Amino acid sequence: MKIEVAAHRGNMALFPENTLPAFRSACEIGVDMIELDLHMTKDGEIIIAHDSDFLRTADNLGKIHEMTLAEIKKIDVGRKRGEEFAGYSVPTLEEFLDLMKQIGQNVAFNFEFKDYIHVLGSGFACKSADRAIGLIDEYGLWDRSVANSFDGRLLEYIEKKYDGRFRLHGFYPYEIGGNTKARLYCACLFNQRIVDGKWVRGDSPVNPAEDFDRVKADGIHPWVGAGVRTETDVLLAVERGAELFTSNDPAGLIGILKKHGLR
Repeated sequence: MKIEVAAHRGNMALFPENTLPAFRSACEIGVDMIELDLHMTKDGEIIIAHDSDFLRTADNLGKIHEMTLAEIKKIDVGRKRGEEFAGYSVPTLEEFLDLMKQIGQNVAFNFEFKDYIHVLGSGFACKSADRAIGLIDEYGLWDRSVANSFDGRLLEYIEKKYDGRFRLHGFYPYEIGGNTKARLYCACLFNQRIVDGKWVRGDSPVNPAEDFDRVKADGIHPWVGAGVRTETDVLLAVERGAELFTSNDPAGLIGILKKHGLR
């Protein structure tokens, strides 16, 4: 049995997240999938960044949807991580796809759409998704990709517009993704519940066995997020049915799985 590993924002254990060197490094260590986050700029370009601004990565408060690509390209998203990374820039989706084409490795992709309908409106959010999907289609990567979003309505839009061509990635408990009506291919399990109107985390990062059973019974592949990282928790998640781990330290996780004959 082979348990798969996805590099969360690239190999962010060694490089600044969501940068081309982080993605290249992920390929070099042999991950099965790369997870990355997509936003659209003011002038309609698709760039790769997790947050809606660059405060965390570069002390820049500018909102991506209010900035042009030229303005964003001036932001140094490496220096805050360390002087050895000074000068790292925010990549575009097209630059990422060109890099993957150059590397030529048969890696899969988890594209997370971060422009949400309830935040930016359906016009902007759907246009952002369409622009990104157009590029993914242009590079012929439909069959190696999943479309991921916490915005369940956006997943419904993608499913309807593209006739189910894209495999859709959701979350469990399903409330995390707004109880989307879209047909999910996979779901990332988080061990949390709504208690008195608030999300409460469980004692363990690994969901109870019944959660894995529920997801599988719904015909959905159970995946696990970056919070599951210790050897004990990884093995427990595998025992309960996890098929893929998204990891901030993909090399370390691959090492754990290999140690136990799971890769």
